[in-house]
Amino acid sequence: MKYITLLVAMMFSGAAMAISECGGKSAGGSWVSVVINTTGPTGIPDEGTVTIEREGNKFGYKFVREDITQFFENEDPSTGTAMVGLAAYVEKNNPVSVRYVGENFVDMDLKAVVEQGKGADAKGNFMRIWRGPGYDANSQYQVTNVVCSVWTNL
Repeated sequence: MKYITLLVAMMFSGAAMAISECGGKSAGGSWVSVVINTTGPTGIPDEGTVTIEREGNKFGYKFVREDITQFFENEDPSTGTAMVGLAAYVEKNNPVSVRYVGENFVDMDLKAVVEQGKGADAKGNFMRIWRGPGYDANSQYQVTNVVCSVWTNL
């Protein structure tokens, strides 16, 4: 019996992972997105990437596990909803924060979702994103029409 239990435990102990992606348009029209990769059965945040598209130019930066002070993600397939929360400080100083509760736009182009006006009526969702290298920590994008997708592979 011990061997069967051990075998079953090994079969289900593979590396679980999820990818949370959130995006939205800033007041100035820039598209801002954040992708967070997690690993392990408890969804430990591994790394993240911020991408900013402004006037046809695309640039961004990464942050690592040590930069992340708080993170949570959840998806409920039965209701089609997702929850994402992130507080990170790139180089221990520059903020990247996300709060989202709403529809899980998994397998959808988040830009197209925002352009269709979805997510705009959700209250309390936001992204506050540092503009990137060369900018002061207080220079940030403020996004309130946030949409997110949580892709799990458990």
